[in-house]
Amino acid sequence: MVIARRMAILTSRTMHPLCGSPVAAASTHPHPSMFRTPFLTLLALTIFTAPFANAGPVVTGSTSTADAAIPNDPVMATGTGFEIRRSQLDQVLATAKARDPLEPLPADAEAQALDQLIDVQLVLQKATDAEKAEGLREANDTIAAILRVQGPAMFQQRLKLTHMNEDELRTMLAQEDAAQESLLRQTGVTVTDADVKKLWDTHPGAWDQPEKVHIRELLIMTTVGLTSTSLPRAAVEARYQMIKDIEKKVRAGADFAALARQYNEDPISKGSGGELTARRTKLEFGDLAFSMKPGQISDVLINSDGLRIFQLLNFVPPKKADFATLAPRLKAGLTMDLRRQRGPEYMAQLRKQTPVEILDADLKAKVAAADAQTAEIAKAEAQASNPRPASPQ
Repeated sequence: MVIARRMAILTSRTMHPLCGSPVAAASTHPHPSMFRTPFLTLLALTIFTAPFANAGPVVTGSTSTADAAIPNDPVMATGTGFEIRRSQLDQVLATAKARDPLEPLPADAEAQALDQLIDVQLVLQKATDAEKAEGLREANDTIAAILRVQGPAMFQQRLKLTHMNEDELRTMLAQEDAAQESLLRQTGVTVTDADVKKLWDTHPGAWDQPEKVHIRELLIMTTVGLTSTSLPRAAVEARYQMIKDIEKKVRAGADFAALARQYNEDPISKGSGGELTARRTKLEFGDLAFSMKPGQISDVLINSDGLRIFQLLNFVPPKKADFATLAPRLKAGLTMDLRRQRGPEYMAQLRKQTPVEILDADLKAKVAAADAQTAEIAKAEAQASNPRPASPQ
């Protein structure tokens, strides 16, 4: 689904449970590997928005604020200073499912989710107050940014599918952000300016920007929300007639920007009057856009998202990357790579130092199998850890 993919591009932070990391636009890897399917932060960021104003302190025990009030909510795992209940696990799985109801979850999804919940809590036991405060700040900043894109109405719609309330969602994000921050210190990850310069010099031109198109689009969705479920045939036909009428107005000289602000349903471009700037490979209709002339308007395009028209505003010429501008993001990318490499071994040590008991026998076996797989992938990554440049964004 194109919108879902574009939302993921806008907000994604590819995660392994604490061993992975948010992948910045200037990551040292073009296709950052994941040890497991992302659950907590990535899922929340691609689905939810919530205002975190006047948030309280980060909770460092249970990740749910309402577990104790839920009947028949067994404890699934315990460790020093924390416990994880069935409801928390269900929240993560429900969030994963809400991302695309028609896409089945991986067979080991339950084990992955529990493992990440455990890892977050283990790292939080050694986190400082400053790291917890920073985690909350990052969660607030990120959610505020997404709120400007999605709006509160969509947040409430999606929240109903996750079995969470707003406080539980806030806690989930803040705890994982705090754990990610703390893990850098706990694993001794440091990247020097010399390391960044070496990466830049080793891959000349790798971060240069290709030519892009600047377009104005208007999308009328034919699916239910951001799911893959199509609207009834009659509704689709009515929406097709709607966009044909809009197209006719635009071709007759109507203000495309005003119409886009009124009718556009693409959550990425809605707030900008339908404007987008992207390179050819980032647009499903990239070849068409690059074949047009400035000012030209497309016919109605039909895909799984819905019905779209767009106007080519202008071409954006290619641009050479500037080291001084890009250096902070390159440093962040190298830092994330080191955390991904060191994380699995460190988490294994933490589990030896702080025993965790998984009370469900079947789930315990699944988690053990997932941990073994993670260790193998981490070993392989460590053996092939030479940094590679990112594809230009």
